[in-house]
This record gives sequence, C-alpha cells and structure tokens, in this order.
Amino acid sequence: MAAIRPIPQQSIIECIPPASDIADLRILNKDLNFIQAMTKRADDLNSQALNATDYNQLVKITDSFSKLAERAVDKSKTLKELSDSSNPMTEVNSSAELLEKVQILAKTLDNKSQELSDSYISNENSLIENFGSSFSEMSNRIDSMSSSDDVISAFPELEKMIESFSDNARFINNNPKSEALSEKVSQLASSYTDMAEKYSDAFMSEMGAQISLINQKINGLKANIDYLNSNSALQSHLEQLSEIREQVNASASIYKNHPGARDMVYNLDTLSISTHAKAQEMADSNEIVSELVPLVNDPEALVRAVKEASIRTDVTTVENVLMPLTSKTNELSAKVAELAGQYSSGNYSDIKVRTISNFDKTVERLDRQYISIRSTDPEALAINIQNLAKDASSNIESIRSVDPASQTEYFASLSSTVSSSIDVSGFSVFMNNVISIPGDVMMSSRNCVDAAFKDFTREFGNNIESFFDPLLTFLIVIEKLLLATPWPVFLAVAGVLAWLGSRSIKVSLGVMSAFFIIGFALGIPLGIWMSRSDRAQSWITPVLDIMQTIPSFVYLIPVVMMLGIGKVPGLIAVCIYAMPPIVRLTNLGIRLVNKEAMEAADAFGATYRQRLFMVQIPLALPNIFAGINQTIMMALAMVVIASMIGVAGLGLPVLQAVQNQYLSMGMLNGLAIVALAVIFDRVSQAFGTRIQKHRSGDVL
Repeated sequence: MAAIRPIPQQSIIECIPPASDIADLRILNKDLNFIQAMTKRADDLNSQALNATDYNQLVKITDSFSKLAERAVDKSKTLKELSDSSNPMTEVNSSAELLEKVQILAKTLDNKSQELSDSYISNENSLIENFGSSFSEMSNRIDSMSSSDDVISAFPELEKMIESFSDNARFINNNPKSEALSEKVSQLASSYTDMAEKYSDAFMSEMGAQISLINQKINGLKANIDYLNSNSALQSHLEQLSEIREQVNASASIYKNHPGARDMVYNLDTLSISTHAKAQEMADSNEIVSELVPLVNDPEALVRAVKEASIRTDVTTVENVLMPLTSKTNELSAKVAELAGQYSSGNYSDIKVRTISNFDKTVERLDRQYISIRSTDPEALAINIQNLAKDASSNIESIRSVDPASQTEYFASLSSTVSSSIDVSGFSVFMNNVISIPGDVMMSSRNCVDAAFKDFTREFGNNIESFFDPLLTFLIVIEKLLLATPWPVFLAVAGVLAWLGSRSIKVSLGVMSAFFIIGFALGIPLGIWMSRSDRAQSWITPVLDIMQTIPSFVYLIPVVMMLGIGKVPGLIAVCIYAMPPIVRLTNLGIRLVNKEAMEAADAFGATYRQRLFMVQIPLALPNIFAGINQTIMMALAMVVIASMIGVAGLGLPVLQAVQNQYLSMGMLNGLAIVALAVIFDRVSQAFGTRIQKHRSGDVL
C-alpha cells in the first residue's frame, strides 16, 4: 500500500535563516501586528463610547477596555521595546501612540459616564424596584406551596431571579437598598428550603411507588422472556421494554436521589441484556437448524453436524434439545424438522439482532445518565437555591461597582496600567530577547528536519517501496504457505525442528502443545564485524544506543511515512527495535574468547575463516544464543505496537481488545504471545546448552 505524503511547503535551504533574522521576523510579523491591533482596538472603543446612548453600553466598553489593559500587562516587554525612541521600529509604529489612544479612551468614557449618569440612576432604581417586587411575589408563592410539585415548579423562576440579581450586583451594590435585597434573597432561600423539607417525604414516597410499579413491569417482562417463541412476540416484548426505558430516562432527574433508583436501573439493564441474549439465541437457533435441515435424511451426517455445532457454539437448543438425541437418529431427524417448522412459522429469520443490540446499548447508557444528570427532587433543588443565594450575597459585597463615581477612578487605573506596562525596565526587554532566540532556533530546526524528510520521502519514497517489494512478496508467500499448511503437518514440522535443536522430548512436546493451543539475520554479522574492528564498534555502538533508547513508537513514524502501512513497515520497525541485543552480545561473546585459545589456533596455522568459525563463534555461542533469545523477546514485545500500522497477527486482537475493553480476547491473545516467547526461549536455550555439551565432549 502506497504511503500518503504531504507536499512540503518549503525547501531545506529556505528554512535555516540565522537566529538574528528569525528574531527580527518575530518582531515584525507578531509584535508590530500586536501593537497596531491594540492601538486600533483602543481607537474603536473610543468611537463606540462617543456614540453610546445608554449607560449599559459604556459598561460593556469598559469591560473591553479592561481586557485591553490586561493584554498590555502580558505584552509589557514588547511595549517597552517599541516605545524606545532609538528603536527604528518606532518610525513605523510605537507604544506611545497606543498610550495616547488609551488616555483618550479613558477621558471619553469618563465624560460619557458623567453625561449618562441619569441613565445609570434610572436603571439602578428600576432594578431595585423590579427585584423588590419580584422577591415579594416569590415570597408569597413559596408561602402558599401545598405540595412537592409546587416546590419543583417554582424552582426555574426562583433560580433565574437569583441569578439575575447576582449578574446585576455591580449596578446596584452602592445603593442603600441593596443590602435589604440581599437579605431578602437569603430569606427566600431559607423559606424555599423549609418547604422542600416539608414535602420531601411525600415526594420520595410517591417516587418510591412509581419505581416499584416500574420494577413490577420489568419483572413481568423478565418472566416472559423464556416464553418468546416468535418474532412478533419478541417485537411486542421490545415495545414494552422501550416504553419502560423512555419513562426511566425521562424521569431520571426526579428519580436520581431515591434509594431505589439505582436498583431499578440495574434491573432494567439486566432485562435488556436477557432480551438481547434471547434474540441472539433465537437467531442462532434458526441459523443452525436451517443448516441441519438438508441432512435430516442422512442420520450420520446429521449427528456429526449437531456435535460440531455443539463444539463451536453454546446455543441452548443444540445443547439441551438436539445433543441428547444424537444416539436416537430417527428422533433427532424428526426434532430438526419440527424445529424448522416452528422457526419458520415464528418468522425467526426476520429477527434483527443488531437493532436489539443497539437498543441494549441505549439502556446501558442509562446508568451514566443517572450519574451525570442534575437531580430535581425538592431537597436537591433547595441546595442549589442556597448556593445561588450565597453567591449573590458575595457579589453584592465584593464586586466592583459601575456607578459613575467608581468608574472615573477605574478608567484612570486602566490608563495607568497601560502606562506602567510601557515603562517596564530595559533589563526585562533584554532577558526577553535572550530567552526568545533559542526557541526560535529550535522551531526553525524542527521545520528544517520535517521539510527535509518530506522532500526525501516524496522524491525517493516510490523507489524505497520498490526496493522492499521482494521482501513483501516473500512475506506474503510465507504467510499463505503457513495458512495453507494443515495443522497436523505444521505441528509435526515444529516438533521435528524443536527436537533437532534441543534433543529433548519435553521441549518438543511443549512446542507442539503450545502451537496447538495458540493456532507457529542481520545481527550476528554486525556483531562479528564489531568484534573484529574497534573502529566499527565505535561507529555502531552509538547507533545501537540510540536504537535502544528511542521509544518504540517513534520507529513507526518515518517507516510509515516512507512505506505506508502494512507488513513491510511493521517488519522493519520490529527489526530496528529488536536488533541491538544480538549485535551487542555477538560482539561481546567473540571479544571474550580466551586469548590462549586464539594463540593455539594461530600456532596450528589456522586461517582467519577457520579461527572465526571453528574457534571464536563456537566458544561465543552462549552469548550469541543469549542475544538471539533477547532479540526474539523484544520482537514479540513489538507485536502489539506494530499492529497499530496494519500488521496482522496476535498483536491486532490485543489492540482491538484494548480499544473495545474485551478482557477475554486480550488475555487469550496475550497468553498466546507469552506462549510463543516461552517456546522460542526454551528451544534456543536447550539448543545452546546441547551445543556446548557436545563440543565439551559431555554428549555425542
């Protein structure tokens, strides 16, 4: 599969300007835009203030002015840099212009606030009057409550009223009447809480009765599951189940805090699971019986088919109805024909298991719904009202007032904030520039590497893929050969190979058993080269260090970019990750060969090849086999990671199990990988031990 590569936006030559140029670009492209944007924003706010006809408009403009001042504090170092008269940037634009605009804005807002002070007073009096009237009406409504329904129905209006009071606190908190209103809010919350407590028991009793009735319906449907014998009966059952689910879902907020709510949801969930299982059972039974019908006139074939179905499925019809009749062929044939007629008349073939499965998932989500939804029972609503009342009282006491006198002081403070930001010390500017340059260089370096690699993959990607085409063909052929090989033949070959390597019946039988349960180099030459050349060792050792240090996921990135996803990139990533142990230990084993043995070989006139293959490698076999063992273990460790880029095998089911939370599938395939590791570990160790014994004369 060809890799998809994005077209690079720049060449490697274009993306490595000096750090000083990058710093200049940063100021020109970002900071100049920033100062211009802030200046324009101050000018726009000034125009809005001049055209304002309502005091509320001025308050909104003041909020925007406040955000502008906060941004000036964040960009204080840049403002200082652009305010320096020796800086050529000031010829284009400077923070002095921004300060001028801010001072004009502050003056305009101050003048407009005084001009529209009557509007503020009118709005303040209107709010005080409206809140007083609304609070009195709500107080009367609370006093006249006679049921839990009254408590619940009054909540939205009371909540909205207190929130509005809190939101408008800054418009009224300097008014002498605001304290009385705040006390009235506290009284409303207290009265509402008293009423909620008064009718809470009656509410809970009523909810308990409703939940009990729902449980009765659920239990009735549970008892009916075993008697479902047609598609129409199943559909009627699902309709009743759907009505219950909708009721439970719609009433989640009022049922939530009742002690029996969770048991009800669990009861409904078990009913849904049982219904899904029954539908699956009916569909599977129909499918199996349909396959058995053509064999009713061939008793032996029918018995074999029933036994096979018993092994590969757990359908109750097969286990409890058909399997007991396998010794009575005539009765078995009659029963299959009878079931086929029953399923046909019941329209079992029309059962949509997937639809029922999706419905089951909606029922499953009810549990999360009951956890996350906000409860609307009287006591929970009273708690919400109490919290809102506390927040409103806190706002009245602490929030900054927006009356004209307070605003005048605030405008001056905002103007001073911008001025102070411009006057930040020159040392801070120096430190800011010093710190920014390494970051710019790092970003430029990253862009260079990414652009160069994209250029490389676009230019040579097809050639690299073509180079590995023979390897892909080989892998596909081997895969097809292994899949096409009958399992008895494969087990026999695995056993023979294990015997030849270990000369151990236990190991051979263990290999065959493990393969039956689960479904069966470049490193040594590099190690030999390193052992023969100190220069080669000095070159290769850092590469091996990098290969073992870099996280295994990183290997997937360049390989996938060049070769796409599939078997070849997976194999290459595995080889890169797993190769270092065999290279290191081969090198180590050969270098540790006794010098006296080498001198004896030289004394007998051995050639270079004879010394290597008849002295050094045989004596280094323990280390070499340890390297092979570790390489195999690391390769198996990459199985699951390689499955992320489309490599099929035991790693893919493990990855799917993790994504879908399938514990059993993940454990089975994980144990299969462990079994493979044990097989290779035992065979390689046994073979290495046998070779050593053979060469030392312990065995023939």
